[in-house]
Amino acid sequence: MSNEWEAGATPWLRRHQPNAGYGSEPNPIQCMFCGSRTVKRSGTDHDDDPGRIELYCDNGLCDAREMVLLVKRDGADSGLRADVRALHLIDDGTLDDVHAAYPPEARSYSVADMARVFKGVAERRTRKPSPPKG
Repeated sequence: MSNEWEAGATPWLRRHQPNAGYGSEPNPIQCMFCGSRTVKRSGTDHDDDPGRIELYCDNGLCDAREMVLLVKRDGADSGLRADVRALHLIDDGTLDDVHAAYPPEARSYSVADMARVFKGVAERRTRKPSPPKG
């Protein structure tokens, strides 16, 4: 087996651990953060993306349980990937605040906001029928 990796080739870890998943892994590797031999491919790792590997550390005491190994420069077209372009913008200072440039889509509502938004719905559901005229 060659120790060389070329852009687009299957990374060694995917050959060493052919199945990504949530169960126990018979071939764990060493975690680069806690040092335990408890790292496996995450259940969210995609085989068809050689430039990005999602990992999970099964050590309950590891502070970096979920991690992504991302190839930023591979001599091919990794620079065209959206995640790599975003990291380059952060690294060169073009993009200082990701959340300001790309605000999160999810919005949280206060109880007062929800009461205003759903006031009409609540009134329609709780209003007693009008007495018959006559």
